[in-house]
Formats: sequence, structure tokens, C-alpha cells
Amino acid sequence: MRANELIKATENTKIYLDMDGVLADFFHEYAKLAGVPADKFGKHDYRSIPPAKQDPTLDKMIGTDFFVRLPKFPTADQLVQLALSYAPNYNICSSPLRGDFKNSEHWKRVWIKKNLSPQPSEIVITGTKETYAKNKDGSPNILIDDRGSNIERWKAKGGIGIKYQADEDSLDKVARGLAHVYGH
Repeated sequence: MRANELIKATENTKIYLDMDGVLADFFHEYAKLAGVPADKFGKHDYRSIPPAKQDPTLDKMIGTDFFVRLPKFPTADQLVQLALSYAPNYNICSSPLRGDFKNSEHWKRVWIKKNLSPQPSEIVITGTKETYAKNKDGSPNILIDDRGSNIERWKAKGGIGIKYQADEDSLDKVARGLAHVYGH
């Protein structure tokens, strides 16, 4: 397939939503943990974390319940409903914290159970999201994720990627992307 050809969704296409940055406000809490002062709106900007503090701050999360404490984005429920307007169910595909797979997976699952309704059909916590880009029958799946590198790897494996970061993008971006691949 040429790069400029559009992959269309099929009746077997699954929609996967990332958790951190898409449904849960990871960035604000990460910046707060790094000691970034709040702005006049009370937000802590992760882009202000000095490079030397990034890895040590991530290391502070290891072995803690950091992920269950993340605030849900105000648009999270609308995003779930948007996904459900195109598919009979939705799924979660989220990456674990490096060096803390089992612990971060546990707390992410607790967060999902506590914060999402209806619940996803499938919860996948993996460092290799792209392995879910296509179904066994070859039909593409959709990933809505805030990290460009995840989207690129997903697309390289034959899936459909929509880059969306809840604290920067409008839900219209996702709505346009889904309408495009479903031919609406």
C-alpha cells in the first residue's frame, strides 16, 4: 500500500483508546510531582520539567499508586461516547511505566474500573501497542493516542492512527478522523 492511500475501517475494526494523555491527565500530575510551579490557572506544565528531572521524576512513580490518582479529563466520557458511536464497544491500549510493568498495570486497571462507564471490552497494557494494529483477518484497528511515535508504529503495522492529546486538541479532531476512516 502506498503511503497516501487511505485505510478504511471495516465491521471488524476495533477502536483502542490510550489512557495517559487521552483519558487521564498524566501530564499535569507528572509536572506536579517534578515540582513545576502551577500557573495562574493552577496547572503544572510538563514542558517546564528540566531534562535532568524527567527520568528521576518517572522513577518516583515506580512502586506507587500514581496512575490511580490521575484526574480524568473532562472530555473523557465524550471521547468514549464518540468511539461508541462508530463501534459496538471500545478498548484500552496503554503503555506501562518503564521498570514498573506489573504495578503500573494494576493501578491503570483500577483507574479504568473506577473512572470509565461503560467499561472497555478489552484492556491491553503493553510496551508494543503496534502488535494490535491489525486483526487476524487483516482488518485494521484504530488507535487514538497522544504520542506521535505510537501512532507512527501503529500505522507502519497497517493500523489507523489518530493523534489526540486531551489537554491540547479538540475532540473535533477525533470526530473528523473517525468520520474520515468510516466514510461518513
